[in-house]
Amino acid sequence: MAKILCIDDESAALNIRKRVLETAGHHVLTARSGEDGIQLFRSEPFDLVLLDYWMPGMNGIATARELKRISPSVPTVILSGLSQLPDESIGVVDRWILKDEGPQFLLNTIKALLKRSA
Repeated sequence: MAKILCIDDESAALNIRKRVLETAGHHVLTARSGEDGIQLFRSEPFDLVLLDYWMPGMNGIATARELKRISPSVPTVILSGLSQLPDESIGVVDRWILKDEGPQFLLNTIKALLKRSA
């Protein structure tokens, strides 16, 4: 299916998301910070990036902004506990998902974004 980069500073959440995505047939690489994610993103092509909003140092919006600068066509999805999309994310983030939406909602969102970008 797709090659997805997951970026999250919380290893438990990162591992769960990785398992969910791999079970759905995706190839998943992970990074524990925005900076590490950007470095990995530069080193190989990805079909989609899934990242956490709250990360120490470089938050999800700042990371997504840099990823879009590098490759504007790659969809970015931010997961957050905040229900409202911050104004700074407009034009940078393709989708904003609440963490408690559940795995099937996440998979459906990814499927729709991948279909749209194909």
